[in-house]
Formats: sequence, structure tokens, C-alpha cells
Amino acid sequence: MREVICVSEDIDIIIPEILPPSEDGVFKSLLTHPDGEPVLRGVMSDVLDMNFISVEVRNVELPISDIEQKRQRYDVNCRAVADGGKQIDVEMQAEPMKGDSAITGHRNIKSRAIYNVCDLHAKQPGRGTNYGDFEQSFQITFCGYPVFPERPEFISRFSFRDGNGVELAGDVGIIFIELTKLGEAMRKPAKEMTRLEQWCVFFGYADNPKYRKILDELISTRSEIRMATEILTSISKDERERALFRSRRMWQMDMEHDRAVVRKEGRAEGRAEGRTEKAVEVAKNLLSMGFPIVDIAKATALSPTEIEALRQ
Repeated sequence: MREVICVSEDIDIIIPEILPPSEDGVFKSLLTHPDGEPVLRGVMSDVLDMNFISVEVRNVELPISDIEQKRQRYDVNCRAVADGGKQIDVEMQAEPMKGDSAITGHRNIKSRAIYNVCDLHAKQPGRGTNYGDFEQSFQITFCGYPVFPERPEFISRFSFRDGNGVELAGDVGIIFIELTKLGEAMRKPAKEMTRLEQWCVFFGYADNPKYRKILDELISTRSEIRMATEILTSISKDERERALFRSRRMWQMDMEHDRAVVRKEGRAEGRAEGRTEKAVEVAKNLLSMGFPIVDIAKATALSPTEIEALRQ
């Protein structure tokens, strides 16, 4: 069963029976669920290849409104215990960040990962503590789109290293997991997948009826994934969660619609009147939305130099 929410005469929002765990808000609700500690512990253990004893969520109370949620810095802020504490920020980025594209090399999401892990690491109390005794800090981002299209691997790990690849220290780490690169894993029986591949298949396809057989195999293979499926089912039936999901989808559709209108107006104005005041206005709007200059130039017929001047 699916709810269909009519946003306009031309756009409908389909609310699936099982909410997608690859959607930012659903992902956050799943991993911070009151009964979800074994799930979060299992995911963190398999991503970092460590056997965690326990994982504690350190998020503040989940925000009620979508606007507040957009302002929160971390999706899941947690501390795991294994050979000393590990600080971990976990993010789900279902769609490219504003201004990011293959043309820009997805620089925003990469820079955000650096900022988050540095911020997380620097917030540890330093006075009276040896720097070598700081807890390790990790930033993990699950992505619903390719961030590193040139790499065939679905997981990329980064740390501080010199030009020869020698690690300076293992104090911080950044990990990107691209859910769009699971083709090889999807061809395996569930029992032959790595533990991390199993989680990635769950996050990427748990809501898709087409892959129900694979999900059933995962449930029978891993108790943590069975628990994650039960929590996801519970979340999907919760009216508040469905309302929040609907709100996020409507916000996203509104943004996409506004951008499409701006592009259309820019192209039409560029063809009809050239470099007019309307084209300048459209270019300013696109700049405020984070569009690359090359795309704005195509939409407005303004030159890259003129657009750069508007940004300045």
C-alpha cells in the first residue's frame, strides 16, 4: 500500500509502505531508535572493522520540524567503546548537496566531511590531557549517488598521510560509502556478502519490493539486520514519521520545481532579449542556490565573467 500526496496538478508525492532507509530522516530515526543500539553497534563495527562493546548515541532530542532538522549538524553523533572510545559522526546523503555535481567534483560533501571530523575531534577536552590520549574520531557518510565515479570500490577511506602514503597518525578518519556501487555485491548470495556489503544492501534496497528475496536472505543471515528490518517497519507505520517524510519530500519537490522554473525563465529570456535585467536576476537566483557558473551561463546566456562579477 502506498499513500499518494498531491502537491500540484502535475506533481504527486508517493509515500511507500516501507520508508526508504537511504532517506536522510529515516536513516537517522532508524539508527537513533530507542531499541536500535544493536543495529548501530553492528553498522559501526562493520564499517570500521572493530568489535565494539557498546555504542552510545549523543544526539540531542530529534527535532520536530523539517526546518530545524536541516540546521542540525550531525545525523548520528555517537561514541563507541573498543580499545578506548571512538567518536563517530554518521551521515546519510541521499541526494547531492546544493552546488555539488560531477563537474565540481562534489567538493561540498568532501569539505563537509573534513569539517565535521575536525570539529568532532577538537571538541574533546584538551586541558590536562595528553594529545596522544585523545579518542579517535571518524566521519562516515553513506551516499545515494556516486561521489568518486572514477573508483570502482564502493567504500573509500581517508586519513592524514604524507606523499608516500605513510600515515601521520590514526587519530581521525573519513569514510565514504557509495550505495550506487553495489552491483557486484547484489549478485552474491546473502551469506557470501561481506558484513558491510550486507548492511549496504539493506540501506540501499530494504524499501524496494523487487529485492524482497534478498532482504529475506539477509534477515535469516544476520540478527542485527532482522532487528533493523523490524525497527524500519515500525517507523514506516508511525504517523509522525510518515508526516515528517512527507514534509521532507514536499520541501525537496518544491526546491526542484523552483530550480526548473528558474532554468526555463533564464533560457527563454536569454534567447529573446539576450543579456537583460531578467537574465541577471535569474543568474543571481541560481548563484544563491549554489549552481556552478558553467550551468548558469548555459541557462542565462551571460558570460562566465559576468556571472563571476555578480557573485562578487
